[in-house]
Amino acid sequence: MGNQPRFVRWLPLAAGLIWGTAFPAIEIGLRTFTALDLAFWRGLIGALSLGGWLAARGALERRFSLGTWARLFVLALAGSGLFWPMQTLAVNLSTPVNVAFLISTYPAMLAASAFVLGEEVRRRDVVSLGLALAGAYLIISRGRILDLFASETLPGDGLALLAAVSFGAYLLLGRRWRPKMGISTQTLTFYTFALAVPVLLVFSIVDQPALATPTLATAGAVLWLGLMATTGAFLAVNRGVRAGAIAQSSVHLLVIPLVSALLSWLLFGTTLTMPQWVGGALVLAGIAISSG
Repeated sequence: MGNQPRFVRWLPLAAGLIWGTAFPAIEIGLRTFTALDLAFWRGLIGALSLGGWLAARGALERRFSLGTWARLFVLALAGSGLFWPMQTLAVNLSTPVNVAFLISTYPAMLAASAFVLGEEVRRRDVVSLGLALAGAYLIISRGRILDLFASETLPGDGLALLAAVSFGAYLLLGRRWRPKMGISTQTLTFYTFALAVPVLLVFSIVDQPALATPTLATAGAVLWLGLMATTGAFLAVNRGVRAGAIAQSSVHLLVIPLVSALLSWLLFGTTLTMPQWVGGALVLAGIAISSG
């Protein structure tokens, strides 16, 4: 890890910035597609784009042991095949705000896993994570107290928390298993989508049909989700988490709600409340402290 280029430590932040754009893109895409349709197209475009690039370079690996295939399938389910549908179902059973915050807790789970990995966790990492998580709460809740795990939202909130655990497990297990499997970060990322596509297709088929004919805006949103918020962001986070400290990487990922809120303000005219501005400042302060 010590021989990695200096920019690699910033790749989780780059992934967070890109994933922050995914939520406004999803909002645009939902004008035509269902949420499960979007999940399927993200996986398919991600698999085709990354698979085509790897094939063109002669780097598309296909021969693995049974154990490696099993690990890859587990990672595909945890990172996309079940993670995206669980998010969608959680929103239907709870509220978008509750689900958005509970999903955003996976960086804290990652940071806690640093102890399991035997990594050094600095005091500044704990402080920065606390600041950034508090900031994410203020941004998502708009300064209101969220009624988490109330009787009417309990099933959805529980599923959202399970989705957060799923994605945290994907990042953690991907880091631990990749050297054992002897594959590249690009190969790991490709199979995250390729093996999930059949699962996502089933969810898409059983879901309600698309809402309308795609427009240029909704088609562009789907392409952005597939090429950037899927292929680009997953490549960045897998490489960055592999090379850097888990605790620092997890703080960087909490930039997601800040970017999402700012883009919603710019694109859709959403009002930003004072607590959200304070939350944004806390997120940036947490990232700055962790990176110092």
